[in-house]
Amino acid sequence: MKTYTNAQVAGCLDIPSSVEAIRRAYLEMANGGASVQPRARIGLADLKFSAMSAMLGSARLAASKLYTTIDGRFRFYIALFSLDDGELVALLEGDSITGFRTSATTLLAAEHLARPGSASLGLFGSGIQARAHALAFAARPGLRELRIHSPDEASARALADEIAAGHGIGTRVVEAREAAEADIVVLATRASEPVLRGDWLRPGAFVASIGATRPDQREIDDASLQRASRLVVDWTRQTPLETGDLLLPPRELVERRPLVDLSTVIAAGERRAGDAEDIVIYKAVGIALQDAAVACLAYTRLVSGH
Repeated sequence: MKTYTNAQVAGCLDIPSSVEAIRRAYLEMANGGASVQPRARIGLADLKFSAMSAMLGSARLAASKLYTTIDGRFRFYIALFSLDDGELVALLEGDSITGFRTSATTLLAAEHLARPGSASLGLFGSGIQARAHALAFAARPGLRELRIHSPDEASARALADEIAAGHGIGTRVVEAREAAEADIVVLATRASEPVLRGDWLRPGAFVASIGATRPDQREIDDASLQRASRLVVDWTRQTPLETGDLLLPPRELVERRPLVDLSTVIAAGERRAGDAEDIVIYKAVGIALQDAAVACLAYTRLVSGH
């Protein structure tokens, strides 16, 4: 069995390849070539232990992501098993994979669900996932402006400076409303109360909510749900059961239109019209399929020396 550190994993990954690996995995799931297990959690006092797994037939590998949550901090590990002989072939530290898979999946969703020509990104948050998304979207062709809103102004300014220096796009720290008026809005917070108001959103906006992954957390307000013509989730079997964004609002707001699985969108090759004025929300909690796709990509590159 081989073991790999976060640094080794991060050194062999990039966003474009991660996006394509996740795209292939979702297509595989849509066609019955992948199997995914929802997250399972157990707790003891304020300690939590979580597990989630997926099998990718094309890679001949199964991945099991195991992690602890202690004092609000996560430690991620991903075990890879051969589907040919059952051998445990690798154990990877999973922090880098988690960052890549979350931002890459959001970028993939935006490719299908954001309007062509979307040039501005409003980012709520300035933590680990916010930074991962800022870096991923900064490399997206056509992005000209990044607006960051965070209660931690110092970290928001540090992130803004990093993106401006490294990617040469206009970057500003702004109030919540101005961030919400961007073409694409990404929510990467641990908020317990909504940070986004639906009346702030511009016609045609694409909203990706990737924080608020617990039942007691919520980023999106009722007005946002009311205005959204489509509500896409990273997996219909898991997402609606885990996030307060779908559990806490009145049921009629969540159920006023069918939840759409991201795999369905990708398999159909959907694209938004350039003049679309409806609002689309993508809600994600992170699923094992995404981890498996990026972990298999990293493992393949690491063992081959690429």
